[in-house]
Amino acid sequence: MPRNAPGPGRPRTFDEAEALDAALGLFWQQGYRATTTRNLEAALAMSQPSIYNAFGSKRDLLFRAMDRYEARVDAELLSILRSGDDGYEAIERFMIELARWIHENRNRGCLMVNLMAGDPVDEAITARVEQYRSKIHEAFVAALERTERNPDLVTVRADLLLAAVLGLHITARTAGTGPAVAAMAGHIGQQVAEWRVASANAAG
Repeated sequence: MPRNAPGPGRPRTFDEAEALDAALGLFWQQGYRATTTRNLEAALAMSQPSIYNAFGSKRDLLFRAMDRYEARVDAELLSILRSGDDGYEAIERFMIELARWIHENRNRGCLMVNLMAGDPVDEAITARVEQYRSKIHEAFVAALERTERNPDLVTVRADLLLAAVLGLHITARTAGTGPAVAAMAGHIGQQVAEWRVASANAAG
């Protein structure tokens, strides 16, 4: 765990990345309000004063964990939507990777969705979650704009895809089975493939 016993006259040291990963895992699994200070002390192997000195308040620590979560999502998933000339193909690959990503993260769903689905949280956290959802929506819009010939369909389909992704995360959190998530992602991918064919035919 992220703590090394200090020697005489030496300050306590810890691995910040490990500590943030531990906090992220706890918030992701239990939610913000259900995560207690004692939970954090145990997961991070740090005392409450040490946690406060390193990260600030519990909410400050959550925001740092959210930063880490968003960076992972951006690198492992959203980057797919920005790649290639065919936006529809990128969305299909995104759905496949999303199902894999959810399975590898033990079907915990989405940290941001979990925060909103739990007990009401303060306005700053709500605003941060809405910003995250807008980021995903914008990524879908950018992918669709690269391929879809009908501009009237871009926003509508981005809305549908965002709703589908949120539903996929909720399914993972509640059903907790890889096959259910993979099947749902496959259905979404099939719909996207049909959109791609229709767009190509319209262009031809």
